Amino acid sequence: MKLNDLRPLTQETFRGTYRLTGRIACFDDEGIPYLKLRLSSCASDMVVLAVIGSMVIPEHLGHMDLVVVKGQVCVGPEGSEVLLTEIRRPLQTDVASLPALQTLPRNFCPKPEALDQLIAAVRSLECGYLQVFIKRVLERRDRLEVFLRAPASKNYHHNEPGGLLVHSLEVAQNVLRMAQINEPEMPRSLKELGFVAGLLHDIGKTYTYDKYGKPTAAARLCDHADLTLEACALGLAYLDKVDSDAALALRHIWTCASPGARYGNAPAMTLARYVRDADAQSAMADNQRKAYRKRQPVGFGRLGSNVYWRP
Repeated sequence: MKLNDLRPLTQETFRGTYRLTGRIACFDDEGIPYLKLRLSSCASDMVVLAVIGSMVIPEHLGHMDLVVVKGQVCVGPEGSEVLLTEIRRPLQTDVASLPALQTLPRNFCPKPEALDQLIAAVRSLECGYLQVFIKRVLERRDRLEVFLRAPASKNYHHNEPGGLLVHSLEVAQNVLRMAQINEPEMPRSLKELGFVAGLLHDIGKTYTYDKYGKPTAAARLCDHADLTLEACALGLAYLDKVDSDAALALRHIWTCASPGARYGNAPAMTLARYVRDADAQSAMADNQRKAYRKRQPVGFGRLGSNVYWRP
C-alpha cells in the first residue's frame, strides 16, 4: 500500500471517542511510517491509519486508553481506509457528554447481542443519576474487559466467556418482572433502582476472574459478594452526593442477609428479595439447561452434584 495513493472522499468524514484496543507500527511501500490503530466502542470496531509526523500523536497511549479522533475516509487501489487528521486524549467534558456505556469495546465482548441489550436497557433509564452511576462502575479500564469476558461461575451456571454479562442482565430484567407482577404500583424510580441492583449484584466477580476467565488470587482469598461495594465505590461516592437514599438502598440490597445466613441485617425492602430470587432463578435455569443439553429434557438430569427432574 502507498499512502500517497489514498484520495479523500469529500463527504466521508470520521470522528468520535473510542477505546484504543490495538496498535501496530508499519511502513508503506515507499517507506513512510504509519500506525495502524484499532478503535472500539460499544457499537463498532475499526482499524484506522495515523501517519507518523503528519500530526501530533500523544505519548504513552496505552491499551484501552480513550482517544478523541478526527479523520477522512480515503480510497486507493486496494480499497478504502480511514486516515486520521487528529488524535488526542479526551477532556473530562468529552467523556461526560458520551451516551452511557459508549466506551465499552464491542470487540472484547463474546456475547454482542447481550451487549446490545445492556446498552439499550441502560440508556432507557429515566433517572440520569443511575445512568451516570453505571458509567462510573462499568466504564473503568481495569474492570470493563473482565465484565464483558468473564464467566459467571467456574463450573456451573453461565460458565462460558461472556457469561457474567448474560447472567447480570438476566437478573436485572427478572427483578423488573417481579416488581411489575407483585407491586405494579411501585414507582418507576424504585424499579430502575432494582434493575441497577440486579445488574451489578455480581460485579465483585470482576476482581475474582481475570479477562481470560481464570480465577484470580482474590477468588481464593475473598468472596466476590464482599467485593461488590469496593467495585462500586466510585459510583456510590457520586450517588451519595446526588441521591443519598438511592446509594443507601443499593448498599442494603447488596449486603443484607439471605435466609440461613449467619451474618447480615434482615432485608428491609422487597427489592432485596427480588434481587436474591432473580439471581437464584437465573442460575438454576441455566444449570437445568446444561443438565439436559446432551439428552431429551425429561426425567432426571444431573449437573455436578445437582439433580433436576422434568416430567
